[in-house]
Amino acid sequence: MRHDGTVSADQSRPADLLTPLLVLGTVVALVSTGFAHGFWPENLHNGVLALAFGGVAAWTLLVRPGQREAAVFAVVGVLEAVLFLGRQIAHDTAHGAGSWWGWFGVWPLALILGVLTWAVLCFPEGTVPSRRWRWVTFGVLALAAILSLVSALWPVEYAAAGIQTRSPFHLGGLHAVRQLWDTVAHPAYALFQIIWVVALLSRWRRANGILRSQLALLGVGAGLATTALLVGLAIWSSPRLGLLATPLVPIAAGWSMVSLSLSRVVQETRASGGLAGLSPRENEVLDLMAQGLSNKAISEELHLSLKTVEPIVSAIFNKLRLPADATTNRRVLAVRALLAAE
Repeated sequence: MRHDGTVSADQSRPADLLTPLLVLGTVVALVSTGFAHGFWPENLHNGVLALAFGGVAAWTLLVRPGQREAAVFAVVGVLEAVLFLGRQIAHDTAHGAGSWWGWFGVWPLALILGVLTWAVLCFPEGTVPSRRWRWVTFGVLALAAILSLVSALWPVEYAAAGIQTRSPFHLGGLHAVRQLWDTVAHPAYALFQIIWVVALLSRWRRANGILRSQLALLGVGAGLATTALLVGLAIWSSPRLGLLATPLVPIAAGWSMVSLSLSRVVQETRASGGLAGLSPRENEVLDLMAQGLSNKAISEELHLSLKTVEPIVSAIFNKLRLPADATTNRRVLAVRALLAAE
């Protein structure tokens, strides 16, 4: 693996190749099987979304093994593919689909929206930006899991999904559960999407440099999808065009995670000789700091003792004239100096 976090073909380990191939293979197999059951326009966007998220996850994991955001994208891609396959088979009444296929086409929806919210909050590196947002993330995932469990046990979303098969479970209280579902689930779905917008605007307001460029690219993808949605509603009174354009969002996100990542900036700055005034070893340590490595991780990466790395880090702080007080994070300031040099 290179110091920029990417992997070249001759350096790839088998595990680094297996994960993206497994993700992509799973999604393609599920979506292909679904399409074999006919063309259902109302479900088409789910298949396209599954391919988009799965493809972006595989591409990012191939270039940046272990990238957390890409792993979240992989979960979304597989869940979308399962939902797409279940709806395709349940809709293909000519083949007498069993009740379980319709079930697979319903319950993943709430979980998908919850994981998508997680992906938005943690974009672009898969880490929650602050403690406050961490609790929001956990709350959304918990609510999504509960809603998914309810839709798995009672057929509360079958009609909305166009599912004709019966639920494999026959629990009592369906009328009360449906009333509760209409009161909680649909507002929760809207709340998730509001959280997406608020989170991105909050990140944009506090971001600069690379992160702002990544958020801007994501915003362009979302803007194009929204424009397609409005055009479709205005001309054909249908959201289908907007739904089919939604894959532009994960594609834009994937491009920003690979092409506009901090690791790429580190690589280019490193190639140009690093920061003036720092020794080659100090620039090397600063590069690894920019990738989020702790002093212990840096010592393991460079095969140095921790007692050797710590003075190098202190020397970087001193040469960059970074203050040593409780109100600043010198590691962050050092990385910002690296980015400013770019």
